[in-house]
Amino acid sequence: MTTELPTAAVGAGEVRAVVVGGDDYVVWRGHDGRLRSTPRWCPHLDHDLAEGHVDTDELVCPGHAWAFDGDGNAYKRNEFGRVDPKGAVPTLVIVESDGAITLERR
Repeated sequence: MTTELPTAAVGAGEVRAVVVGGDDYVVWRGHDGRLRSTPRWCPHLDHDLAEGHVDTDELVCPGHAWAFDGDGNAYKRNEFGRVDPKGAVPTLVIVESDGAITLERR
């Protein structure tokens, strides 16, 4: 099952909530122009990632600042610069062409 959006629906630095195959995800466009995805609810404490913000190309959780790279990795950066891996999360297959974004579960 797929979900489609117009390309203009997700601008650089924007986060959008989507439902794909009955599951909640978010998609965002990094400042490099690439679309990325992760489940909508943060695995740490269930904060809504649709309320997160994009920092360069990563999505940052509004709760406790866990970061998601869109390639399935979650981690936490601490104030001293250390990066602590927090595990893997599912991502969507994203195809963008002819003014449309097609999202599909893996």
